[in-house]
Amino acid sequence: MNLLIWQRIVRTRYGVPLGLCILAQGILMAVIVPLLPILISSRIGMDKTEVTTFFLINILVGIVVTLATGYLSDGAVARYKLVLVSGILGCLGAVGIAAATQPVHAYLAGAVSVSVGVLFPQLFAVARAGVMADWERDDQVMGITALRTLFSLGFVLGTGLASWLAQAVDIRAVFYMAAGASLALTAYAALTLYRIEGAIGEQIARPSPKTGSEPSDTQRAVLPLYALVVPLLALTVLQGAESTRRVFLPLVMFDLFNDASVAPLMFGITAAVELVTMGMMGYLASKIGEKKAIAIGSLTGAVYFLILSFAQSLPILYLANVLFAVFVAALLGVAMAYVQGLLSHRAGMGGSLYVVTLNFGSLVGILSPLLVTGYAQTIFVIPAVLCVAGAALLMAGDRTAQIEQRLREAALLEASITAPTDAAPS
Repeated sequence: MNLLIWQRIVRTRYGVPLGLCILAQGILMAVIVPLLPILISSRIGMDKTEVTTFFLINILVGIVVTLATGYLSDGAVARYKLVLVSGILGCLGAVGIAAATQPVHAYLAGAVSVSVGVLFPQLFAVARAGVMADWERDDQVMGITALRTLFSLGFVLGTGLASWLAQAVDIRAVFYMAAGASLALTAYAALTLYRIEGAIGEQIARPSPKTGSEPSDTQRAVLPLYALVVPLLALTVLQGAESTRRVFLPLVMFDLFNDASVAPLMFGITAAVELVTMGMMGYLASKIGEKKAIAIGSLTGAVYFLILSFAQSLPILYLANVLFAVFVAALLGVAMAYVQGLLSHRAGMGGSLYVVTLNFGSLVGILSPLLVTGYAQTIFVIPAVLCVAGAALLMAGDRTAQIEQRLREAALLEASITAPTDAAPS
């Protein structure tokens, strides 16, 4: 089934150019993300508090930019224009970070550089609203998850590239090169989105092949904002668990084994296995629903964190990262399709709200090092609890399906009451 989805993406108009954009962004992010902390700490000389401040500013500005562009992208401003302007600003920010010599310079440049993150939600918004607009809902879920796999593949390739560049050239030069690559990606992505958006109206106008009782995206009720609070909160909690692992895994593993190579290998194992689990979780979500698939992935994540909390064997700890790939596939693949489905009438805002859950979840990873002393393994009990709490909140507290059903029934009732009679009485 996953192979059929890939074939459909390749054969769909603009599917390949869109996929190349996502792959390239994964490579670019894998070069920037691991080298950025090294640049600002070793080259600019920022201490722990200043590094924390830098990332905190980036996250808060990123939330504002993501929400603003998500709102504008659904009709107010063409998506290719948003991507073009944001990409150029992001490139300027990367150049500013590379040239910075004082923390205040890095703060300002970093706040500008977060604009490059606008590309990710807009690519997936166009995927749903354009490339996959006339697909069946189950195929849309698997299609979005498959495209997310390309980002993971790019990240795996980019990690190797980052390691080579860090040894071959000065780290500031890496960021200058990354800025140039980002500018090229921005131009290609803007052109791709321009061409896709020109065809969106035609694609939406085509008759949908969907059959049965499952409503199409245009037929689904528009959920009120209050209905989105619980699912978005649940995803934020789960993102917090993932963020805690991203921050503490290198520190705990180095403290445990005194070997700096252990954690990168664990990250690599997870990224490699993601290439398989993304498709598996996408297929599972198409059969049992996105919400249940996310909950299963979350509980798998809880098991993973409990193993990290107590296992002392390095082989077992390595193998445990295969389990985490299931959690990542649910959280970073299926969850994107889930949020977009909740706002099916506004794909741009749906993608942006998903990225906001990433940003708020990252706050846990950014602030927690200031609140916790030491790097004992038992620190991973915290994300284990977050995984269980997120799954419970999603399954027990999310009432979007019931609210949507009530709104649809109310709309049908109103339509039946106001509908004119077929014939006048004799």
